[in-house]
Amino acid sequence: MIFNRNPAWPLLPLASLLCGTFLAHSAAAQTLAANSSATTGNTDDTLVTIIVTARKQAENIQAIPESITAIDANTIVDARLTTLDDLNSFVTNLNITQRADNTPDVVLRGVGAFGVVQGVGFYVNDVQQFAGQTVRPIDIERIEVLKGPQGTLFGGSNVGGAIKYVTKLPTDTLTGEASLEYGQYHDETVEGALSGLLVPGLLLARLSAFNERSDGFLYDATLNNTLPYSNETGGRLTLEYPGDQTRILFYLNGDHIYSQNMNLYYTPPNDSLYQRIYNGGVDGTIPSYKRDLYSPTLDITHDFGGMLLTSISSYFHSSITSIGNLDKGALAPVFVNYPQDFTTNVWSEELRLSSNAAAIKWSVGAFVRHIDTYTLQNQIFGLAATIGSPVGETILGSQTIANDHTNRDYAIFGNASYDLGNWTFEGGVRVQYYDNTMTDQTSSCGPCSGTVHSTDLLPRASIQYHFTKDIMGYFTVARGSEEGDLTDNPVPAIDPNNPGNPFFTINQVEPYKNEYALSYEVGMKSSLFDHRLNFNLAAFYIDYTNRLFEVGKFINGNLLTFEENVGSSRNYGFELDAAVHPLPELTASGGVGVTEAVFGPVTFLDGFGNSISADGNLAPYTPAFTATLAVDWRHRLSNELVLGARIDSRFVGRSYWDSAGCAGPALTMGACPYAGYRVEQSHYQVVNPGLSLDIGNHWTVRAHVENVFDVRYNTFYAAAAETASPFNVAGINRPRQWFVGVTGRY
Repeated sequence: MIFNRNPAWPLLPLASLLCGTFLAHSAAAQTLAANSSATTGNTDDTLVTIIVTARKQAENIQAIPESITAIDANTIVDARLTTLDDLNSFVTNLNITQRADNTPDVVLRGVGAFGVVQGVGFYVNDVQQFAGQTVRPIDIERIEVLKGPQGTLFGGSNVGGAIKYVTKLPTDTLTGEASLEYGQYHDETVEGALSGLLVPGLLLARLSAFNERSDGFLYDATLNNTLPYSNETGGRLTLEYPGDQTRILFYLNGDHIYSQNMNLYYTPPNDSLYQRIYNGGVDGTIPSYKRDLYSPTLDITHDFGGMLLTSISSYFHSSITSIGNLDKGALAPVFVNYPQDFTTNVWSEELRLSSNAAAIKWSVGAFVRHIDTYTLQNQIFGLAATIGSPVGETILGSQTIANDHTNRDYAIFGNASYDLGNWTFEGGVRVQYYDNTMTDQTSSCGPCSGTVHSTDLLPRASIQYHFTKDIMGYFTVARGSEEGDLTDNPVPAIDPNNPGNPFFTINQVEPYKNEYALSYEVGMKSSLFDHRLNFNLAAFYIDYTNRLFEVGKFINGNLLTFEENVGSSRNYGFELDAAVHPLPELTASGGVGVTEAVFGPVTFLDGFGNSISADGNLAPYTPAFTATLAVDWRHRLSNELVLGARIDSRFVGRSYWDSAGCAGPALTMGACPYAGYRVEQSHYQVVNPGLSLDIGNHWTVRAHVENVFDVRYNTFYAAAAETASPFNVAGINRPRQWFVGVTGRY
């Protein structure tokens, strides 16, 4: 039986026992509940109601028929949630890491692929982000993590889910806040915010700004130095016109980052050795990553009396320059460097009309977006000079890839729910058309171009039954897609008249198809014991088709990567989450999630051209289980002093970095064309404790430790056979690091 493949499935009897216990007291529930973040700072023994905008309307999180985690502003600060992978400690069945080029890799319920397509969309105030996906804790009101396909309301690129940041709005009284923080490895942060009336009765304003710099923790033996140094500066201006019928919000965000965090990989001999070193290559190249971005957004809402018309107009610009080092010292005395430049411009417009009547709630809208991206990548290889020698490098060759990419999206959508007694019925659909065009300027292409386009139908439907006012069961089905596109590397085309002709030199850019995820979710949500306990449970099954993989290939002596559709998988599992606030001083929350993603008949080529069968294997980047546990305690020492203590922890089960090779009879009987390899990440846990002391209403002193037990694990691993290189490459997690800080406010 397939259940025996996953060692986390024995957790099912425990989950069933817990469900039965709580159901006996009234009933149990589904989805990801409001976690401990919902209750930080609460003064009684009930959980705070969390209002989210997962369906683009303000609703109680416990009334929405899907899995959602909401993390509020207090928890973001108290838990020191500052990087994307910190979200792993709050959300079950989520695997997220910040890649070496400072962009996130996200897999949610086994959907998504590292380094290929996002799979999970990032949003700030309902506008999708394509770089700089994080915003500073001082500026965030809450973070919402929506699980499962979100295509109906959010469109493509949300095949696995969506992560939404909601920023803080201006206040109508003058307030200010400033923080200073110092941490290990010379991590220094200063940030502040000022909010209040700009024009009495007409205009409110909020301005926030920050600067963070840090030294690295990876040792580079070639340079006898540590990496990566980073320095980031940014800010956000929010203006609000709070009219009686018309509300206008204007956001302007800007960010500059310089970092050496680009391709900082080491070369381990196997998948179980973890080292905090960086194999810098024989030429001593220091990797670098520089990004500048800005984004203005205009959000206008007009109340027609029972109906709201919303217009969201946005523009986004980013420019990135980076240098990566590919040789890692294993090719001495040959070096391989990889300079890259990316420029992206995005503009979008969404019009939405919605109503929130007593029995029926509905929303209809239209969306258009235009994305222009210019990419220049240059792979340079040669003989390296000795470090410190006046003799320069010898360039042996290079491979340049330059392309223009244009994406156009057009969509209309609608969603409605209807209450009938204890039942609620919901349905929605999105019809979207996209057109992706790429023109490659590579010399071997001459140039060449390609276009892919498609019209997709992304429906959603749910049925809810309310057992009581606080206990709800539901069933939801939803379809999501990841747009098809073109690879950014040209490949030799096949001679149509003579497929085996080795002298056919015409090149082309190759297309790949849409990914699709059809998700079925059943669950319950409950608030029990006079709202002292939220207990939620969900089970899901996902038919994930046309899965994308990124495959490395050597072509004309150059290592190039290509996106390919490799087949389908069946993803299924469950999530159990609870938050309890038994005493005014104490909050506890936790959850466990299990995902099993099993490939169907999938065969693809590795970097050396070997045929690999993944049929029946578990999909990569998908931990067998994840669990979270958090305890937050706040004790009043006196009228002016409040002591806080918090521990956040996560437990991550075994996962595979690849799905290659054959096993069982096919291998022993010689029927497998390639024996393959299996590299895995063993299970691990991370614990993050912190203390705080509130002094009156104006001062807070904090201390925090990340990864207090200094656990080591890989955030990325690629075996040599996968990348067609003579060495494995891997990236390691952040080490134990302490921080102290002070915040003043008025």
